[in-house]
Amino acid sequence: MKHSRGDVGIWHATYLVRAGEYENVYSGIPPHGLGRVADLVPAEGARSDARGRFKR
Repeated sequence: MKHSRGDVGIWHATYLVRAGEYENVYSGIPPHGLGRVADLVPAEGARSDARGRFKR
């Protein structure tokens, strides 16, 4: 990369979403962000795929 500064890049995006219509996935790292302030629910059983997690 010709113009690399040699440090770590950070990407930040902000989205407006309705309450209850979002998810965070943590694997091999401690929860942070919403995972520190909300209830964590294992993605098991019916929640093991996106269709099951977002079923209305």
